[in-house]
Amino acid sequence: MAHLREYDVVRVIRLAQAVRPFDGTERIRRPPKVGDVATICHEYNPEDPTAMVAVEMVDDDGFTVWVADFERTELEFVRRP
Repeated sequence: MAHLREYDVVRVIRLAQAVRPFDGTERIRRPPKVGDVATICHEYNPEDPTAMVAVEMVDDDGFTVWVADFERTELEFVRRP
C-alpha cells in the first residue's frame, strides 16, 4: 500500500466509526459512506503513517459533500495528482 499523503485521491473502504463528526455545505452534506471517492486535504502528522487524515468529498459543482477525519486504514489509494 502506498503511504497516503496530502492531496491523494482515496476511496473509503470501511468505516471504523459508523457515526463520526463531519461537516459540509448546507443542503448538500451527508455522512461519509463506503465507496465514496475523496481527497486527503490535511495530514495531522505527515511523519507518522498511522496518524489521522482529514478527507474531503466534493460534488461536481465543487461544493463540499463531507469533510471528516479518517484513520488511513479506512482508505484505499486511488491516484496521486
